[in-house]
Amino acid sequence: MRIIISALRHAAVTLNRLSDALGSQRSEWFTNRTGQLSFRPEVRPNGKGLFTATVSCRTGCSSHEWQVRQYGTFGHWRSSRKAMKAARRMARDLAWYRYGFN
Repeated sequence: MRIIISALRHAAVTLNRLSDALGSQRSEWFTNRTGQLSFRPEVRPNGKGLFTATVSCRTGCSSHEWQVRQYGTFGHWRSSRKAMKAARRMARDLAWYRYGFN
C-alpha cells in the first residue's frame, strides 16, 4: 500500500511540473534583435479533433506601445504537442531570421 501511495505522489509531482512547463511555453514570446517585434506560438482546437498552430505578433518596445495581432496559421495536427512544436519553430524563425532586424 505504501508503494502505491508513493508512486501516486511521485506521479502527481511529475505531472504538476510538466503542466507548469507547458503553461510557460504557451506564453513565451520570441523577440527580434531590435526589440520591436515579438512572436508568440499558440495552439487552438478546431472542433474536428485537430489542433491549429497559430502565431501572434506583438509590435512596440514597452507595454504602453504594444499592439498584438494574429500573424498567421501554420497547419493542423492531431496532437496539440506537435502543433505547439510547429508553432514555436515558426515563431522563433520569424523573430530570428525573417524579421531579425526590423
